[in-house]
Amino acid sequence: MSDPTDGAPSSSGSGLPPHLDPRRPRAATSVPKVTASYRDSARASSTVIPPPRRTRGRRVGRVLSWIALALSLVVLGTAGVGYALVNHYNGQINRLPGFTGLAGHAQPPKAPRNAANYLLVGSDSRVGASGVGTQGTGAEFVTGQRSDTVILVHLFGNSDKAQLVSFPRDSYVEIPAYTDPKTHRTTPAHHNKLNSAFGLGGPPLLIATIEQLTNIRIDHFLQVNFAGFKGMVNKLGGVDVCLTKAAKEKDSGIDLSAGTHHIDGDMALSFVRQRKNLPNGDIDRITRQQQFIGAMVRKVLSAGTLLNPFKLNGFLDVATSSLTVDQDLSVGNLRDLALRLRSFQAGGVIFTTVPIADIGGFRTGAGAVVLLDQAKDTALFELLRRDQAPGTPAPAAPAVAAAGPTTVPVAPSQVRVSVFNGSGVSGLGRKAATDLAAAGFQVIGAAQTRGTGATQTMVLFGPTRADSAKTLAASLAGSVLVADPSLGRTVQVVLGSSYTGVSKVTVAAPVPSSAPAPAAAPPVSTAANTTCTA
Repeated sequence: MSDPTDGAPSSSGSGLPPHLDPRRPRAATSVPKVTASYRDSARASSTVIPPPRRTRGRRVGRVLSWIALALSLVVLGTAGVGYALVNHYNGQINRLPGFTGLAGHAQPPKAPRNAANYLLVGSDSRVGASGVGTQGTGAEFVTGQRSDTVILVHLFGNSDKAQLVSFPRDSYVEIPAYTDPKTHRTTPAHHNKLNSAFGLGGPPLLIATIEQLTNIRIDHFLQVNFAGFKGMVNKLGGVDVCLTKAAKEKDSGIDLSAGTHHIDGDMALSFVRQRKNLPNGDIDRITRQQQFIGAMVRKVLSAGTLLNPFKLNGFLDVATSSLTVDQDLSVGNLRDLALRLRSFQAGGVIFTTVPIADIGGFRTGAGAVVLLDQAKDTALFELLRRDQAPGTPAPAAPAVAAAGPTTVPVAPSQVRVSVFNGSGVSGLGRKAATDLAAAGFQVIGAAQTRGTGATQTMVLFGPTRADSAKTLAASLAGSVLVADPSLGRTVQVVLGSSYTGVSKVTVAAPVPSSAPAPAAAPPVSTAANTTCTA
C-alpha cells in the first residue's frame, strides 16, 4: 500500500520503474551467455533504465534506500545497488571462461577471513558494439587485445578497505605452459612480458601467471575495454585530474597544460594511456592511472552521483554493458560485493605498485622489460596472503604448534611475561612463574587464573613481540603461538595441564651489520589523495 503522504503513487507502488519492481511478475530471467572465446567479447546492449518518477517525502527515501553505494574499483565500476537492479545489470554483463584450459595448474589456497581477490584488466581492444575494430585515439591500429592495465584488487576480510596492486604490463615474468583449446597446440612455460599472457591465452593464462607469481588465489576476473571506459567517464560528467607540468603527445592524443583539468572520456583515455615522453614510461603511467581511479572513486561516492538515480543508473548501465567477467561470477557474488562496498570510503581504497628492481631491463626474446624486485615483492604478497592492510597489525591467526627451536632470536632477559593458569591445577601458575624467573624471563605480576581444563599451553603475543614469543614458546615444550593484536610489550602464557617446566634455550648470534636489511614496504596512496602527478 502506498503512503498517503507520498503524493500520486506509481503503478507498482514501489517507487521503482515497473520493469524493475521486485513485486511485479516478470518473465523468467535468461541464463547469461558464456562466450566461447575471450576474443569475442564485444557485443551490443540496448537496455535503458528509465529515470524514477519525481516523488517527495518518504518515497524519495525509499527509492534512495535501494541504492546502497556505488564504487568504481578500477577503470571500470562495480556498484552496490538494490537487488532488483543487480539482477538487471547482471543480465548485461558478458561472460568468458576464466579458470579453464590450464592442465596441471593448481590454484593457491583461498584467502582467509572472507577476503577476496579480483584481477582487473583494462584491455586495449578498440572493438566497438558493432564488433568491428576501430582506430581509437592513438596512431596504432590494434586488431587483437592486450592487457594494457593489470591490477590485483584485494578486498580485506571483515573490513571496509581494498588494496589495488598495479603490475607494469612489461613485467618480466614466467608464463605457465598453455594449450590452445582450438588448435591444441601447446606452448611450454617460458619467460616474457606479463601482457603477452593475455594475448596468448586470454584470461585463463593471465590468471595463472599472476597466481604463479604471487601465490595468491584469484577469485574472479573483470575486464573493460577502451570504449566502455570512455562511456563511464562521460556518464559521470567527467572527472578532475591534476598535472605538475604540461603533457602533449601525439600517439596517446593528450594535450593538457599544467594544473587541474576537468576532462571527459576521450581526454581521460589519453590521460591514462600516455607513456611516451614520460620519464619513467609505464611506471609514470601507472601513477596516472591510480590518480584517475581515485578521482573516479571520489566522483562515484559523491552525493552528486549517489543521490541522482538517473546519473547513477546511466553510469551503471554503461559500466555493466562494457564489462566482461569470468563465467563463475554469479548474481549472488554481485549482491555480496554490493553489500561489502556499502561502507567504503575513498581513504579505504589503497593503491600500491608492485616493487620494481629495474625499469630499464632487457631480456633476449622479450626486448625492453621491467624487472621486479623479488625480495620486496615477496614481502608485499605475504601481507596480502595474510589479509593484512599496510600499516596495520596482522590479524589473529589460528593457533599453530610452536616449532620449539633451542636457538632463539631474543634473550629471555628481554622478554616480559604475564603468567595465567588455565589448567585448573592448583599452584601450577605459581610454579611456572618461579620456573620462568629462574630461567631469566621478566615475570610481570603474580600468576592469575584464566579458565580451567586447558591441556595445551598457549603463548599470546602482540604485533611487535613475535620474536619474544618465539623465545618463550621454545622454552615451553608443546606450547602453541597465538597472535593477539590487542597485546603490547608483554607476552602472555596461559598454562595447560601438559606443562612440565621451562627448557634451556640458546640465543642466536647477532646479525652482522653487513647483512641485507629487511625488504621495505612499497609506498602506498589512497583514493582520497588529490596530489598532482607528472
